[in-house]
Amino acid sequence: MADTLKTFQQTATELNVSVNTLKRWAKDFAPFLSPSGPVSGDGANRRFADEDVTVLRRVKDQLAGGASTEEVIEQLHAEGRGETTTTSSALATRDSAQSAGFVVLTDTLRAMIENQQAIQNSLQVNRNLQGVIIQDNFNLKEENMKLRERMQHLEKELAETRKRDADYRLMLEQRLARVEAEARKSVWSRLF
Repeated sequence: MADTLKTFQQTATELNVSVNTLKRWAKDFAPFLSPSGPVSGDGANRRFADEDVTVLRRVKDQLAGGASTEEVIEQLHAEGRGETTTTSSALATRDSAQSAGFVVLTDTLRAMIENQQAIQNSLQVNRNLQGVIIQDNFNLKEENMKLRERMQHLEKELAETRKRDADYRLMLEQRLARVEAEARKSVWSRLF
């Protein structure tokens, strides 16, 4: 019988799962597996019989189908597998509750990590947007200063143009007054 027992690595390869997954299953579904070989504290020396591989293959299929660990345990119990003593049942229930608690805790932590990542992404987007707004503000201030300088320059040119127009008007009025005065003189001088 010792020849048909398989190691963790052999069984994991046959089931196409990782050794860590197989160790977790060996712990979670221990009541449904045969007590094969000497088991150390970490279960590294555990061996699996062909019947164990059959049970673990069934566990894999049910978990892959979307069943929870508790549902798989209930299904195996319903099929009459595993120890039926009250102590084993209590241990399986306790392990199942611990496993369920671990799953809930893991899911909660995963959700918290995802939420934290979403918040960090949002903060980064806000920082980027704030940087763009600040840069636009600086650009607008610079443009505003240029427009003020241009307006002051145009106001100065307008004032100079008004002054030239006023000087030109004054000069034309003076010329016109001289021309009129000469015209009056010449009319009087012709008359006399």
